[in-house]
Amino acid sequence: MPLKSVPENYLDSPVESLPQIAARRLSYLHKLGIHTVYDALTYYPRTYENWSRILRIDDLKDKEEASFIAVVRQKPALQRKGRLSIIRAVLSDGSGTIRAVWFNQPYLLNRLIKNESYFFRGKIRRDGRNFDVTNPSVESGETDGALLIRPYYPLTKGLTQGVLRNLIKDALPKALPCLREVLPDFVLREEDLTGIEIAYEQIHRPTSEDELDRARKRLIYEELFLIQGGLRWMKRSRLRDRGAHAVCLDDDRMKTLRSALLRLGFSLTDDQKKVLGEVLSDMKKAVPMNRLVQGDVGSGKTVIALAAMLAAALAGYQSVFMAPTSILADQHYRTVTRFLEGTGIKPYLLLGSTPVAEKNQIRRMLRSGELLVLVGTHAVLSDKIDYKALALTVTDEQHRFGVRQRSLFADGNTVSPHTLVMSATPIPRTLALILYGDLDISVIRKIPSGRIPVETYTALPAETDRVYNIVRRQVEAGRQVYFVCPVIEAAGEEYPVVNPDAASASDLASDSDVDANAEADMAGLISAEDLFAHLSQEIFKDLSVGLLHGGMKAPQKEDVMNRFLAGEIKILVSTTVVEVGVDNPNASVMVIENADRYGLSQLHQLRGRIGRGKYRSVCILISDKTEGLASKRLKTLCRTADGFEIARKDLELRGPGDFFGTRQHGIPELRIANLYRDTDVLERVGRTLDRIWEEDPDLSSEANKNLIYAFSQRFGSEINHPSL
Repeated sequence: MPLKSVPENYLDSPVESLPQIAARRLSYLHKLGIHTVYDALTYYPRTYENWSRILRIDDLKDKEEASFIAVVRQKPALQRKGRLSIIRAVLSDGSGTIRAVWFNQPYLLNRLIKNESYFFRGKIRRDGRNFDVTNPSVESGETDGALLIRPYYPLTKGLTQGVLRNLIKDALPKALPCLREVLPDFVLREEDLTGIEIAYEQIHRPTSEDELDRARKRLIYEELFLIQGGLRWMKRSRLRDRGAHAVCLDDDRMKTLRSALLRLGFSLTDDQKKVLGEVLSDMKKAVPMNRLVQGDVGSGKTVIALAAMLAAALAGYQSVFMAPTSILADQHYRTVTRFLEGTGIKPYLLLGSTPVAEKNQIRRMLRSGELLVLVGTHAVLSDKIDYKALALTVTDEQHRFGVRQRSLFADGNTVSPHTLVMSATPIPRTLALILYGDLDISVIRKIPSGRIPVETYTALPAETDRVYNIVRRQVEAGRQVYFVCPVIEAAGEEYPVVNPDAASASDLASDSDVDANAEADMAGLISAEDLFAHLSQEIFKDLSVGLLHGGMKAPQKEDVMNRFLAGEIKILVSTTVVEVGVDNPNASVMVIENADRYGLSQLHQLRGRIGRGKYRSVCILISDKTEGLASKRLKTLCRTADGFEIARKDLELRGPGDFFGTRQHGIPELRIANLYRDTDVLERVGRTLDRIWEEDPDLSSEANKNLIYAFSQRFGSEINHPSL
């Protein structure tokens, strides 16, 4: 189609402007994050099958994936057994015959026509002269050359590969001419990268392995370039356009701060002292601090936040501590209250559930400047709140908020607060320096002395009786226990973390019935509600067992958590809502069901909920996986408690984008790059960006306007530029 007939903003068009996108299908696409044509274009295949090597049936080998062309010799037969459907067919190509069977794909009955020729691909089973293939993929014998290398996209329940392939096929002709080349000419030349239109065409419809490799190379570089560049642009814009309250303390006020730290009852580690010095030094400047403090579970990041907030208050300025859940906010409020005792400064707590009268009082005190320290959830972001002199915002578990929410306090103001963000999901420092382009980095590596390491073991599902005996002995000794499950109920209201070792690429990505695949993926998962019923009614009938999950209303969750913290509930069955921030020093055992369904870093975060007191603590990972990637992850967790080593291994074992997830750590989701595999590309991109900004600090040249446009596409409204 000629370029002139395509709207200039076609890439921003809603995906429903493409053919055959009905309301239900649209909701499934939105679930995958596909809202615009650009989203569809950048929704890359997860894997590919190469059908270009076609074998005769007689040459097929046992246990190998293979492609062949064959004729359907007779009308396929359909058999039903309850919810299960089975289609059988006999295929032939002149050299031999092969029996094919498909489960839960009844639509193939009308698609496979007697005496017609088709492409087939699947895992072959050969017994002498007899051949069988189960659930082979099928394409028309008239398939064009591009589909000889077939893309497989990540799916959600309700969508098939065919739908996504057709959607991309419809979008490409109009979308490709609308793409702006975002990489400078010297980068394309020096890195030997293909042009943007060719790359996007060939990532979706490659005709050879070489084309696919070149498309990947280009798009990996582009993705890391845009993410790093966008973050750098935000950081430079902040430093250029904003001022901040300079938090300077005289000798008397510094003495008050030191006295508060001494009352903690323990000495700061060298790492804590160093990081606190960096934070206080930043806050003295009239330029907004934007610092990430990353450290392992229990490394003492909160102490840094407490000292920074007290420093702001002593200078007469306001500070806000924002937590992702009301439970965690309440815990931080109690910690802040204890820390500020004797300073004459009173903190306040603001939650979504805070009574209206109390909210109004807090708002009045913030406007007047009387309230200096506020702890809360997202409620502190309300547009009804005006701060008289906000100098510091502290964000806990910052990946749960993202870049945009971190900047909301600054909107519309020329004076921005200093920003301190904390993460207990550490990554190697060199990688952090590259990725967190809008943040300065502080690292706390050393764990304060006195903490007893958590012992971690694996167990098979058949060993649950032994696990239950350990739990009972711990409860009888006065301790408390967590059981963590991957889903709320058997129907799967909470979907588990994708298990990279669950199946082969072709098993995960076939065109077979998606509903059946989804049910199979959920099979064998222990749900929180089922386990709660089992433990409370059968195994531990004499003990107090509680249930906590994300489907409960906030007052219910708070009640359960408060009863657990008070010791009333001895055994807490939960989903991963306990991952962040629940601090019960009396909890000494955590049992994680279906542990292979979680990422390494998430398991480490969960494990961090125990071992917070003076008692020996044990984490038990229940899984039936004894080999493969899942087993390697669990063995890593048993071997080390070093969060940095665990994060490094997580990066190595997991696929593109999985480690960070959508908007985690304030960056857009990685769609094609792999942070472990592509570290060398990250480093080259960093050097290239240094060169670009050295030559054009404001990116004001005509060539670099495309860069700002591209940053805005990846980051959305976080990126602003006069030229847009």
